Amino acid sequence: MNKKPTIFKQLTVIYRRNPWVLLAFLWTATVPSLGSMLIVHWLYENWGEFVIPSLWAADTAFLYGIAGALLMGLALIPTTLFAILSGFLFGWQAFLLLVLAYSLASVLGYLGGRALDKDSLQHLLKPYPKAKDIIERKKDQMGKLVFFVRISPVVPFAISNLIFALLGSGLLRVVWFGLLGMLPRTFLAFFTGTLASSIQQALASGTYSWHYPAIGLLLVISLWGIYSFFKR
Repeated sequence: MNKKPTIFKQLTVIYRRNPWVLLAFLWTATVPSLGSMLIVHWLYENWGEFVIPSLWAADTAFLYGIAGALLMGLALIPTTLFAILSGFLFGWQAFLLLVLAYSLASVLGYLGGRALDKDSLQHLLKPYPKAKDIIERKKDQMGKLVFFVRISPVVPFAISNLIFALLGSGLLRVVWFGLLGMLPRTFLAFFTGTLASSIQQALASGTYSWHYPAIGLLLVISLWGIYSFFKR
């Protein structure tokens, strides 16, 4: 009986076949955190001189939305930070703009992942026929997986985009089911920003006591949904 290779050995195979996929995973796992630290540091250092523009003046809204979509879609900043800052800087008038920016970022992240794919997942799962069979049988139900992954407060947005691309979830499913899944965590982060009275309070973690129960609830829903998706 042949021993199946470990997942790490398979990753080396994938790297030799298509190094860009693993580099993309490394990028999405590290760069948003670095971008977050840089932005937070800059805000702390320059907030006294920072002038908040009027969101609806001239082309500010359009530029802000496009900039946010590019930063999130290219995995340069976390979506949670962008949502908090949007709520703090501009209030509820920016919420729809934030949702649109999220959707565009999903499109950018997914299409970027598909461009790098080159059947990497198929090669990764080649020694694991059961896992491969589950994914093949669930192709038409990927919308459910997208929803429950997106609703999770701990799965990074950029990494999930890449995973959806490798799974071939479908762009429309990622946009629509992903939007529904993102709304609770987006609302939570945005609402936190609107309540903050200072930039320090907006950027502080665990500012409000209801954060932890809300995050815990979303996490439980996400874990239950992902488990039931694969279990069935």
